[in-house]
Amino acid sequence: MKAGLYFHIPFCVRKCAYCDFYSVSDTTSQKAYFEAMHREMEAYRGKQIPVDSVFIGGGTPSVADETEIAKLLKKARDIFDFASDTEITIELNPKTFDEKKLLVYRDAGVNRVSMGLQSANNDELKKLGRIHTAAEFLASYQLLRKMGFTNINADMMYGLPDSSIETLEKTLTFLKQLDCEHISAYALTLDENSPLYQQGYIFPDDDGVYEQYQLVCEMLSQYRHYEISNFTKDGKEPCRHNFKYWTRAPYIGFGAAAHSFFEEQRFFNPASITEYVGGAYARTPQIISGQDALFEEIMLSLRTDLGIKIEKLPDSFWTKNQKMIESYRQNGLLMIDKESIRLTEQGFFVSNAIISSFQTEID
Repeated sequence: MKAGLYFHIPFCVRKCAYCDFYSVSDTTSQKAYFEAMHREMEAYRGKQIPVDSVFIGGGTPSVADETEIAKLLKKARDIFDFASDTEITIELNPKTFDEKKLLVYRDAGVNRVSMGLQSANNDELKKLGRIHTAAEFLASYQLLRKMGFTNINADMMYGLPDSSIETLEKTLTFLKQLDCEHISAYALTLDENSPLYQQGYIFPDDDGVYEQYQLVCEMLSQYRHYEISNFTKDGKEPCRHNFKYWTRAPYIGFGAAAHSFFEEQRFFNPASITEYVGGAYARTPQIISGQDALFEEIMLSLRTDLGIKIEKLPDSFWTKNQKMIESYRQNGLLMIDKESIRLTEQGFFVSNAIISSFQTEID
């Protein structure tokens, strides 16, 4: 299978109150940081690795110098064997780019954009620590369309502080009117140490979050719900890069805190710009046992609407889990046919509980 490349750009205007990704607001080290990513890529020169997806994430990549992004992609093409139709995604936030930056991205081959909305309610955006309003998101979205981008994802969240069905419906209506090619809808999950958690807001309980999830599924029913948190417009391809994560396809990550899965091994870089620039990306791979590989296959495949192929499940899995599987099926959480096991939309919502209940030990 062709590999995906991930580049972590950790720079942000400021850290959102809910974010647990590695990011910093000080951009003074960005030149040295990009140079370190160039050096890290050199380890793969001459290996002729085929690539058909690139994801530039963060952080907020559009905070960085756009010429560094262009040089990064040029270097990647020099080292890896890019397919002619390679999907190249960059994450953006409203108010962090202009026509000049978009021209550079487009000329460098970027053909897919993912932009964070999170909410169309300005009071919710303020609580989340976002740097934009709904109107500013709209202006940035319109600029993307003006500059010719035809594959745009918008991120949104539900289960927000002090949120309701009414506030969520406003966000979903806003997004549907934009007619995005792709929508990512995430349930807010917070660490107890996160600033947002400590503000004392009232969050929806489990039943309230489930009610909001149902509204998301209902209002986006014209989209293909191909993964727990992802919806693609009917007839449009899902995000090719992210699909690699869920199908255990190979991907190689570059930058601080970047993770990789390559040649059936997992490895990651330290979550520190200082350590990374200093050369701390000599990776110690995690060897995956057959039992771990089976659990990964089940866990990741069941996140998608394709489910897991029955042929990939050993006989011992059926022996140990048949009664539980039948119970989930009868309760509308799971579907089985001759080829696969798949979770329903209702099952997606409780996927962690379902997957963790399976016995996956290999006899």
